Amino acid sequence: MKNRVKFILAISLLLLQTIPVLAQGPDMVDALAGWKRSGQAAMPFLALGAGARLMAMGDAGLAITGDASAMFYNPAGLAYVENRSVMLGNMNWLLDTSIQTGAVALNFGNLGVFGLSAMFFNYGDPIHATEIDARQEFGYNDIGDFTPSEFVVGIGYARRISSQFAIGGQLKYAHQDLLGGNVKTRIAYKLPDGTWRQDEHDAVRSTFVLDFGTVYNTGFRDLTLAMSFRNFGGEIKYEREAYDIPLTFRFGITGSVFKLLNKQVEGMDLLLNIDYLHPRDWSERMNFGLEYSFNQMFYLRGGYKYNYSSEGLCVGGGIKLNLPMGGVRLDYAYKDTGDTLFDAVHVYSLNIDF
Repeated sequence: MKNRVKFILAISLLLLQTIPVLAQGPDMVDALAGWKRSGQAAMPFLALGAGARLMAMGDAGLAITGDASAMFYNPAGLAYVENRSVMLGNMNWLLDTSIQTGAVALNFGNLGVFGLSAMFFNYGDPIHATEIDARQEFGYNDIGDFTPSEFVVGIGYARRISSQFAIGGQLKYAHQDLLGGNVKTRIAYKLPDGTWRQDEHDAVRSTFVLDFGTVYNTGFRDLTLAMSFRNFGGEIKYEREAYDIPLTFRFGITGSVFKLLNKQVEGMDLLLNIDYLHPRDWSERMNFGLEYSFNQMFYLRGGYKYNYSSEGLCVGGGIKLNLPMGGVRLDYAYKDTGDTLFDAVHVYSLNIDF
């Protein structure tokens, strides 16, 4: 018991020393970590989470384990899948776009837990395209409609090293086609000798990305700590500029409020999640989330995302049914964008554990 208390105190002191250093600003962070802070990133959809449960809690829940949706936050959470877990989700995203997600995890006993994940970005209706052409009266040509597409698929693995500690990783393949494959950008311009030149380019980019994470149950009233690095990878070169993919370091704490207070309430629980994020393309962020459960059947959730440009308050709920095929949970999340230009985000997901 004394060793556990010492460990928790050591982690707390480390966080108290680290956060003020990071708060000194981008210059100090860049000097320590070597990360660029341009405010821009390639393939920003890679930074999104999935599943209405964690999204209703402000995307806080890095240390939550046991279902396939962990692949979108911390692959180490797969290690606690008991048998098989499936997650399917849909999110109505900004400007009439949507995102479909799916994940499956299989426990192979002593071999560990393997998982597959996928995320598809749907841009909705086709977009009308033009190209620059200085030879034309208005300086451009109409070249038809196009539909951009983006997706990422991954394969993950996690294993429990001990009864309290687990590690996991995920290799992802990300693909982006900003012009839908049917349209190529062409820019016509006049050379100094008076002749014209027209260059043709495409907007198809692909890359491999790596995630890594850990989970540690302190043994102190089920308080759980977690850490992850998401989206290790190189730069994506576009026509003129190259941008880094959205690498993010994340630290999370999860625990039952009742257990931490050494209280027991029959049939009820209240889960508290706090995540600290250090993204490459933004200043530090904090996610906070709560989940109230009744008889492990009905759930109410709420959360808040601090220091985001277009996200803040999140709420939602869910219901879990124990059917012959296994446990089935339906979840919903509402995310306020805090902006009159964007509609609120609605998230739906289905989880099956069997």
